[in-house]
Amino acid sequence: MNTIILSYLILSLLLSGLHLINKNSLVCRILVATFLLAQVAMTAYIALFPGHIDDAYFRADGLATLLCIVTTIVAAASLSHSRRYIIGKEITDDNTVRSQYYGAMTALTMAVTLASLSSHLAVTWIFVEITTLSASALIFYRRTKNCIEATWKYVFVCSVSLVFVYVGILLTSISMGREVEAGLSFATLKDLAASLDPFWLQIAFIFIFVGYTAKMGLAPMFTAGIDAKDAAPTPASAMLSSIVMNAGFVGFFRFYAVVAHTSIYHWAQMVVVTTGVLSIFIATVYLVKVHNIKRLFAYSSVEHIGVIMLGVAAGGVGVYAAILHLVLHSFAKAAIFMHVGELFRIFGTKELANMGRYINKSGTGAVIVILGLLCITAMPPSGMFMTELMVIKSLIDVKWWVVIAIALILLCTIVWAISKDLLSMLFLPAEGRYLVKEPSHYFPAYESVWQFILLGLSIWWGLWTPQCISELIKASAAILN
Repeated sequence: MNTIILSYLILSLLLSGLHLINKNSLVCRILVATFLLAQVAMTAYIALFPGHIDDAYFRADGLATLLCIVTTIVAAASLSHSRRYIIGKEITDDNTVRSQYYGAMTALTMAVTLASLSSHLAVTWIFVEITTLSASALIFYRRTKNCIEATWKYVFVCSVSLVFVYVGILLTSISMGREVEAGLSFATLKDLAASLDPFWLQIAFIFIFVGYTAKMGLAPMFTAGIDAKDAAPTPASAMLSSIVMNAGFVGFFRFYAVVAHTSIYHWAQMVVVTTGVLSIFIATVYLVKVHNIKRLFAYSSVEHIGVIMLGVAAGGVGVYAAILHLVLHSFAKAAIFMHVGELFRIFGTKELANMGRYINKSGTGAVIVILGLLCITAMPPSGMFMTELMVIKSLIDVKWWVVIAIALILLCTIVWAISKDLLSMLFLPAEGRYLVKEPSHYFPAYESVWQFILLGLSIWWGLWTPQCISELIKASAAILN
């Protein structure tokens, strides 16, 4: 194993463990700061010295570097926002519970980072499984009945899904025949793609793809993520709706790149595009009738991962658009979930019917909601407006007219459903009885800095993608070649 990777892994586990035994708030802040410095240093090393990490288990290619940058930005925002979350007494004052929270956040960030860097089928599975364990501790954080139910559901569905991935790994090894001794690195599998047994590879792809849908928030295993994002603390929900989804995407995409070099590629495209359309349809159905604001944004993630699957399946410019869309969605959704915590402090509820005239209560918050609305509905100036246009172009290039028609109808319905709810919250009086706290409890404007930064990145990187980021996305898309 690479020395840099090993050092990062050991330090992260050590800091996570120290959080669990620490009861002092000052020490807690020092541990968080130390981990963030390590995370930034790790990401900077990967970005500045491409190719220095390249072995049988980890490889810092374009996709890994890009997602590590995204992970570091989102994790820094979430950990910074966590302090306000705790001070605001939205959670228990128990020092032990607080320590478990930061320990789990540290482990989750580490697992996502190393899953992104993994170049081995089984190693990716291991670190994605670690995200399940660490995320479950965050979902259980408040110790309420709903949190317990959401935690067990998340653990059960994700565990079953990752068992599917494990079975897929075994089936992949069977498809290799006598070449199995060469190992299960993605590079080896790609080199041996022409000799893999199509029958066993097809079954393996189904198991691995379905298994990772639980993390991606994609049909059919999307349900666990909805309850998890609703029950988890808002900074943790921001992580689950962004970088954890990215970890699931990495596991799927790297194996899909292997399949792209085999005779079953066209069949795999049909599976992926069908799942993408199904996910957008499911999101549409729920978004039309949802009443909980955190569930609203959770189902919005199901829609976006569906769009990403359409781009991946169509190929060409669609793959570039899909990866960029994944990045922009990570920033926008993390920001909007963080702001849900502020909404809860003001209204004392997550029910949309009990929220009203938010623009009169917080001008800064209203700006964030408006920008968030534009971003997650992919309306200008959202960067995701451009990526969705590119996905549609890629679908036109392959002449999937039925898919285009269905997707456009569903996406228009989603824009209407989300806009209706959020604009009503901003400008109309609440339909039901709502709780408004004293003005002294309103969040200060500086607490929104990270939310503006994330939304700004979602707009900037979409409309004027920096050259270095564009090159990383191109290198990521080239994995399919």
